[in-house]
Amino acid sequence: MQESPPSLDALDWQLLAELSRNGRITQNALSEAIGRSPTAIARRQAAMEEAGVIVGYEAKLDLRRLGHGTIVHIKIALGSQRAEALEAFERAVADCPSVVRCDLMSGTDDYLVTVLARSLDHFAEIHRAELSHLPGVVRMESGFVLREVVKPRLPPALMPMKR
Repeated sequence: MQESPPSLDALDWQLLAELSRNGRITQNALSEAIGRSPTAIARRQAAMEEAGVIVGYEAKLDLRRLGHGTIVHIKIALGSQRAEALEAFERAVADCPSVVRCDLMSGTDDYLVTVLARSLDHFAEIHRAELSHLPGVVRMESGFVLREVVKPRLPPALMPMKR
């Protein structure tokens, strides 16, 4: 059963948008951007943290500068969708050190796995040493990210329409 979303007003959404752009922004800068006192902003932010709307703050890393500029999305199909097969795959993929994300999908493919690599040669090593050992896999299709077009953000479609 899906939880119903909390009631958020336009100021809450504005606060979320600012925090999604810069999680390290100060209360003073937030209050200036939103037009409310730092105390009011801090109270709203704390309430959204307590409600689980804000679940943490993280640093955005430049993967290229860290030597892992090759991002690969791999569509994976399993031979069976039985619970045991899915669980075995999920346990194994969670142990792959190069996997940074794995999503169970609807449609033709069962999983979308994201891997970080230093280069194409490094991805070939990851494929041989990690991905080829995943249980139940009958097909893998890799796609290499050429350029990030839209960076992770709070989707504008979630923002309430301005009246």
